[in-house]
Amino acid sequence: MSRLHNLYPKNLLTPKQAAAYAEVAESTIRQWVHRGLLEPALPSQGRGIPALYNAPDLDEVKRKLAEAEAERQAAWEAEHGARAA
Repeated sequence: MSRLHNLYPKNLLTPKQAAAYAEVAESTIRQWVHRGLLEPALPSQGRGIPALYNAPDLDEVKRKLAEAEAERQAAWEAEHGARAA
């Protein structure tokens, strides 16, 4: 994931902005963090200061999830196509 030297202020997003950027719900961002798919670029500082997420990290998570879904779909089609034959 992101390294401090790779962060640019324009790429840092609050959870709400990150969800809008990734076109998912804020709860999905929280799930990605919980599942270890995404780490905050800058952790929450508490007292109403949210964690910040790096836009390229969000792009990477979405790419990985899309690849995994394509693999699952291909495996399903291979299995069910073989049964139909």
